[in-house]
Amino acid sequence: MKLSLEHLASDNVTLVQPKDWNRPRLLELLQQFSKKRVVILGDVGVDRYTEGTVDRISPEAPVPIVRVDQERLKLGLAANVADNIVELGGQCDLIGLVGLDSGFEDLKQLMKSKGLSSDRLIADPSRRTVVKQRIVSERQQLLRVDYENDHSVSQDIRDKVYAQLESVMAQADALIIEDYAKGLLSVELSKRCIQLAKRFGKPVLTDPNRKTSLSAYLGCTTLTPNRKEAEVLAKTPIRSFSDMRNAAQIILGETGSDSLVITLGRDGAALFKRGVPNTVLIPTSAREVYDVSGAGDTFISVLTLATIAGATLEEASLLGNIAAGVEVGKRGTATVTVDEIVHSMQAIA
Repeated sequence: MKLSLEHLASDNVTLVQPKDWNRPRLLELLQQFSKKRVVILGDVGVDRYTEGTVDRISPEAPVPIVRVDQERLKLGLAANVADNIVELGGQCDLIGLVGLDSGFEDLKQLMKSKGLSSDRLIADPSRRTVVKQRIVSERQQLLRVDYENDHSVSQDIRDKVYAQLESVMAQADALIIEDYAKGLLSVELSKRCIQLAKRFGKPVLTDPNRKTSLSAYLGCTTLTPNRKEAEVLAKTPIRSFSDMRNAAQIILGETGSDSLVITLGRDGAALFKRGVPNTVLIPTSAREVYDVSGAGDTFISVLTLATIAGATLEEASLLGNIAAGVEVGKRGTATVTVDEIVHSMQAIA
């Protein structure tokens, strides 16, 4: 889908450009992040980066030989969202599922180094902790190896997860659900957790998965799929803004959500509200795209903190988009600080 200003003008789309920003208001919202607490529920894991150089092909098979220079470990999946929240100054409780293995030990050490508690992670001996290993040479990812299980968890495990959420929801300002379809978030558990948050009057922001039924997200406040996920969830192709609006209305109608933000990569983000025909488009603020992994995690982290700080959907999405633009300029799965967001805002005319 190719975007153009002429197309947007004729398609009932409002384009938010830098000249339209209320910068003092955005700065005020960013200063509120440190006062907020978020509960994050979802699949957790570790990102392992194996980095080296390639100067020859293996004699055993036509594949490059990587001479390893270093290995880096980073919080991944929903744990990366938690990492983003604390880097932005907020507080959070992370609830997820792990195995009893070396991956869990790595995850605990990483969380401890970031001041995050691993006490609310549920151990399931029948599965392994998710580890995604990326083999990288000269900024080029050569291979990714995933260590994971995606079978559904037992009812006992789901009950333990729900109990953890029940114990912290009253003290939180919002719930983020990160669905990576690794077996934790069944339709039933997702719905129970959303209902619990709503009973406490807390907004629920969800990064959905294309493999999951929309019924799992019934009652969410805001959903943040990317374009491909929106196509699959709505079961309709997106080739134009009219198609995107149609898909958005399907998703909003089936979930009863208040709003939907479809992230569009290099094209920014499109905002939809239930019952409102107009689409708001926020173009990307990225100046250089180095690595898109983790951009969605940064986006929903900032979107959530801004929302509970009192931002409108447009303001929260704008800040999320600026932050994601900073994140994609970094190597690998990364986080963003409030100062970096402010600096990026100042650099954009």
